[in-house]
Amino acid sequence: MILIALGANLPSQYGTPRQTLLKALDVIRGRGVRVIAVSSIYLTAPVPVSDQPWYHNAVALIKTHLLPHDLLKLLQDIEIDLGRLCGERNAPRVIDLDILDYQGKILSEGGLELPHPRMSHRAFVLYPLRDVAPDWRHPSSREALSSLIKKLPAGQEIKNDSLPVVMGILNVTPDSFSDGGTYQDSCTAIRHGKKLVAEGASIIDIGGESTRPGAQPVDVAEEVARVIPVIEGLQGCGSWLSIDTRHADVMRAAIDTGVQMVNDVTALEGDAESLSVVSKSRASVCLMHMQGLPHTMQDRPCYDDVVRDVYVYLEQRVKVCLDAGIPSDRILVDVGIGFGKTVAHNVMLLAHLNQFKDLGVRVLLGASRKRFIPDLCGFDIAPQNRIGGSLAAIAAAFHHQVDVVRVHDVEQTRQFIEVYSAIRQ
Repeated sequence: MILIALGANLPSQYGTPRQTLLKALDVIRGRGVRVIAVSSIYLTAPVPVSDQPWYHNAVALIKTHLLPHDLLKLLQDIEIDLGRLCGERNAPRVIDLDILDYQGKILSEGGLELPHPRMSHRAFVLYPLRDVAPDWRHPSSREALSSLIKKLPAGQEIKNDSLPVVMGILNVTPDSFSDGGTYQDSCTAIRHGKKLVAEGASIIDIGGESTRPGAQPVDVAEEVARVIPVIEGLQGCGSWLSIDTRHADVMRAAIDTGVQMVNDVTALEGDAESLSVVSKSRASVCLMHMQGLPHTMQDRPCYDDVVRDVYVYLEQRVKVCLDAGIPSDRILVDVGIGFGKTVAHNVMLLAHLNQFKDLGVRVLLGASRKRFIPDLCGFDIAPQNRIGGSLAAIAAAFHHQVDVVRVHDVEQTRQFIEVYSAIRQ
């Protein structure tokens, strides 16, 4: 595992610090280095100097045949090419590229020290590092990344500047409401998954059972047979992999095959073993609210107060996970748009997404192409033509600082996020 850090806090000929950082990644790729995964971009207060602009920081997981000193020389050459000038330590800079870890080597010679000597004390390194290598351990101390984050010195300000993160939907089913049957063949599904990554998806959510309104259950063995070849084919694709399932045996098989996340429409209640499977793993989990079951949930949805009722339910499920030993940084919640809700319920939840941030965990929104869009418009719209309504929901997610958006149309969503983010900044 080779990890490099990227930072920038001055504008350059390529634009803003964020744009310069993205340009650096493109140049790195063009110099024969394979970029396997890139973290979200974090906006961080400068450490230890405070009287300068905030930094944009990221971490990339790469593959290269270059030896450590040759890789360092390449990164230094790229810094110069992008306009970095030699200056005093901790001064503002156009671009800063460092090697954090090179296959676990412990090295101190020729101006290169590995692992990077100050990385264990820097939030702007550890948080993006968690995005691409959550199971990483310090090569010298063997301390887990999660433990290092907990020990970070107080006062280091950091926020995710890439929010919301895009989760691309990959349904390996014959009957999903929008793309059922399109990617049922494993090879086709793998190609589409890689396309979603190329378009900007940081997570690929792989599902082998439709949970659309009226959907019937799928045999667990059939669900496993649908998803495992796709998970295997997407290993190392440059994105986190998530399994969209409500069955413990599918979760277990998917985790063993390499997924980093479980997305469960039943919030780990649909199978008695689900909580144990997740708590014994290193996987993150998304807990979704659903009233009823897929084949009955839209019969007559009813709430006293939909926002409060969904909040209370998710609060209870988060507590159950915490009590089972799943740390809060591995938990997400989803209000469940369209899962046992009327159009009015969906709109009310979208208007109050910010309240769910109070749960102390990340929030995911899945509203892409859903039925409430044509219902609000007053006329029928085919699922594939609901991009306008889907982006309106993304705007609400952005406004309410939702952490992850689950979408079919990754390329268009990334365009929206980049432009909307630039306007806000």
